[in-house]
Amino acid sequence: MSIRKTARWSAHELALLRTHYPSEGSRIGARLPGRSRHAIQVKAHKLGLETTHTNAAPTTRLQGLALEEAIRLRETEKRSFAAIGRHFGICEASACNAVTIALCVRRGYRPAERDQHGRLTPEGIERLRYALKKGLKGIDIQLRLGVSAACVSEQRRRYNRELLSRGKAPLPPPGGGQAYSGVKLTSAQRKQVEACFMLGLGTAKTAERTGVSKTSCIRIRDRLVRRLRRKGEALPGCDAAGVRHVHAESTRFITDEQRHLLRAMLFDRVPVRRAAHELVIGTSSAYRIRDALSAELAREGRSLPSPRLPGRIRAQPMPDPFWPPSNPKEIFAFRRLLQTMSFVEAKAHWRQSLREARRAERVEAENAKRRLTFEEQLARVASGDVGIARNFVRHHLEPTIAA
Repeated sequence: MSIRKTARWSAHELALLRTHYPSEGSRIGARLPGRSRHAIQVKAHKLGLETTHTNAAPTTRLQGLALEEAIRLRETEKRSFAAIGRHFGICEASACNAVTIALCVRRGYRPAERDQHGRLTPEGIERLRYALKKGLKGIDIQLRLGVSAACVSEQRRRYNRELLSRGKAPLPPPGGGQAYSGVKLTSAQRKQVEACFMLGLGTAKTAERTGVSKTSCIRIRDRLVRRLRRKGEALPGCDAAGVRHVHAESTRFITDEQRHLLRAMLFDRVPVRRAAHELVIGTSSAYRIRDALSAELAREGRSLPSPRLPGRIRAQPMPDPFWPPSNPKEIFAFRRLLQTMSFVEAKAHWRQSLREARRAERVEAENAKRRLTFEEQLARVASGDVGIARNFVRHHLEPTIAA
């Protein structure tokens, strides 16, 4: 049998509530010392009681210097609303409401219209509904209209109920269906994200596969880690605290073929840095592989041959213009090829792609230098590469006025 957390409302308390709530509102708490403000509001709503006294417009939890500091933390230091809430000892929603409502006027937006009681007027509600119909995010509506997150959610629920009763289509999802951290996820999406984490994938890979924002994936992962910890379990490749030690997939991985080729080049007395550069392996990783190979040979009573240093080689081969990848972006692009190809195939594919790209650039440069024929110009216009100017200024035909 369940135990009630609070005592039942007595007849005397209900009489006081019906008599004084319409004129005093939540200030009736002085007459009901055993009831909280929230309990009074909930009971009055159940009884259908409404207030008739004048209330001031709602205020945020942060005011004055605290509000200025919160805006500075958000705008200058780019802190999250959760971090700002922890800094001031309030919840994330209160920090978000305070900052966005203050920034509404500062960024040149017109706040939603309110009456003397602080409630939204029909004009303000109409502006908010128009933003909802446009599919704007909740945080964007807060910033443009200066309203709280709870107000946006409540108006969305009311408007959807009204549209449903009229047989109309529901409102578009927030953000137009685009995945972002504030969008509400379905249970199927959450299960899909958790399944990816149980396969040993990281947050970035999970967000890429499921289409869920990275922030939402982080929150789902934190809850999953806590749930598994209560059962005495952990994510694959992670400890009980959720710290990952083994990755299931990563473009930073070194394939077994690369390791084998590096060992072969070390036996051929190729310097470690040159071999790592040729095989698209990080220098630190290459030295670790070299040290492991040296230890393995030492246990067998052998030693790794010393490398041929560049100064002791008389003739240097001409560098390959298409190999190896020259910057981090190209390196990670090549490592993505290694996930589906062998090293030799990926290298050939990479060099062929660069060769074709260079050839296309040369052809385009040559076409730009020579004058195109009339048929070639028509072909470029038909393909949409260029357009035809309707008019252009002929300075030599314009009349001039002598000074």
